Amino acid sequence: MNTRKLYTQYYRQIESLTPWQLTALATAATERAWPNFALFSELTEFGAPEEVRHCLNMLWDYVSGRQSSKNFERLLERLDENTPAIDDFDMFGVQPALDFSVGLHCAIHCAMKASIDEAASALTLSLSTIGKFIKYTEASELKGTELTQYIEEHELFEVQLSFISELISTISQQQKQSKEFSRELRLFSANDGVSQLGISLE
Repeated sequence: MNTRKLYTQYYRQIESLTPWQLTALATAATERAWPNFALFSELTEFGAPEEVRHCLNMLWDYVSGRQSSKNFERLLERLDENTPAIDDFDMFGVQPALDFSVGLHCAIHCAMKASIDEAASALTLSLSTIGKFIKYTEASELKGTELTQYIEEHELFEVQLSFISELISTISQQQKQSKEFSRELRLFSANDGVSQLGISLE
């Protein structure tokens, strides 16, 4: 999996989008990853997931046009307090939880100051998380080209590629912010509570 190539591809596809559209992309990609963080938090009793969920909810309010990003520095502070450190946990689950936190960080920064880089990074990260997960669970013995091919042909990876493609298409066609569009996009991204890794809180 060539993350630099994916990043460049997404950057080019979204560079004409407006600030709220870029934030919508990053928020949607992060919403899909929410169960990864929530389950990790539940299992390890780490952090305050309701605080992190609040950050995500505020971003959706911003996407709908109901919320200014004026005080979003506070969201970053809340997120920093609830971001796990890899070295503190002897389990793979900390990695997708951390990736979620990084993606949320990208989305909040995107809302504060429109950034093609932050949005493209959030999209690329959502795929990178899948690559790490597949390597850990199924392909620990593979390396290089073999590993890349295995990941890129995996169902989880292909489903996420399709999700991102549909996200970009849908958001690109929506010119104005609205509560209804934000609600529909949030439902689509939440995927009935199943993350891009196939993890569910149910």
